Amino acid sequence: MTTSRLRRMGRVRRWSTAGAVAMFAASLAACGSNSDNTSGSQGADSSAATGTGSDTSALAGEVAALDKPLDAYPVPTDRIANVSSLARKTIYYIPITLQAPQFAATQKEITAAASAAGLKVQVCDGKGTPTDVNACIAQATSAKAGAIVTDAIPYGLAASSLGAAQKAKIPVVINNQVVDSGHPQSATLAYVGENAGPDQQVALAKWTILDSKGKADVLINQNTDGPSPAVFVSAGKKTFSGDCANCKVTVNEVSSANFSLVPSSTSAALLKDPNVTYVQSQFEQFLQPTQAGIQSASKTGVKVITGAAELSSLKALRSGQIAAASGQATSYQAWTDIDAVLRMMLGSQAPDYKIPVRLFTKDSVAGLKVTDAALASGEWFGPTTFTDDFKKLWGVA
Repeated sequence: MTTSRLRRMGRVRRWSTAGAVAMFAASLAACGSNSDNTSGSQGADSSAATGTGSDTSALAGEVAALDKPLDAYPVPTDRIANVSSLARKTIYYIPITLQAPQFAATQKEITAAASAAGLKVQVCDGKGTPTDVNACIAQATSAKAGAIVTDAIPYGLAASSLGAAQKAKIPVVINNQVVDSGHPQSATLAYVGENAGPDQQVALAKWTILDSKGKADVLINQNTDGPSPAVFVSAGKKTFSGDCANCKVTVNEVSSANFSLVPSSTSAALLKDPNVTYVQSQFEQFLQPTQAGIQSASKTGVKVITGAAELSSLKALRSGQIAAASGQATSYQAWTDIDAVLRMMLGSQAPDYKIPVRLFTKDSVAGLKVTDAALASGEWFGPTTFTDDFKKLWGVA
């Protein structure tokens, strides 16, 4: 699913303050947080897939391609002039919370990319609360930051603060969120990584259809604390609907707020449909409680898969605890963040960036270095030369 198509879909709404606060839990889930807050609600909704079915050999080719690393990262081609004029400017990086391991890796790579361009990075921890997120953005604005990069923070959660920053001519990059229709991309606002959530779901759906020979009964533990996770899952459901007439997909609603209830929710859904053959955790955060729910239901013979894969998912895949996973190239995304702010700081609109997504299977993970260093380098997804490519674009190589 392309970025432009995502922007045309009717799933993007301008959120109220209350809805934006609820979105925090979803943002945490997308980033692998280990929250165990027990407030909120859960539910389930089921739909049988329909469609004409696809050519097995064609699908096998698509899955094989998804399971391979890139030959090259999709680095932009337009060079940026006068990057040296921005030397010593400060970029504020504001993740929703530094408790999420993904943000430590992103922070490291954003700092490296900024340093290569002669910029500095100031990190401000959103601490998982609207008050702290807005305070961080206000701090950046008061400090006359060169730009602001937020991570997993929906626009609606800090609309006033983000608007004030842009009014002060401070460019803003929003990572890993669907585009807010009330605040589309502009000369001072860019969205990066909104393709990765849907693309991961499509990859998992195609693998499941192929692996099941078109007869999968799938339970998806979908996060529902905001609009983004449902948009992502809908892309996978569309793939099932179009390519697997004999597949069944059931969505079990889970949340970071109800993290402790994920095992019992999963167990209940499995007892309701004893024919489930595949269980998907939308985000790696929910993988362990999902597995606990399967065990609680005494369910055997199911294959477990997950999205938002990072180090622990790939270790589980290598050991045979799960059957497949999908993930996004977060290190590359960090360099696109700096590319975007450089362009906007110099008066140009940032391009649409495609963040690579890869399907991981037991065969493909066997040849990978499953280490923090390998994750940070981006080598799971393609050649690590993309950093040199960006430096050349910026005229700093």
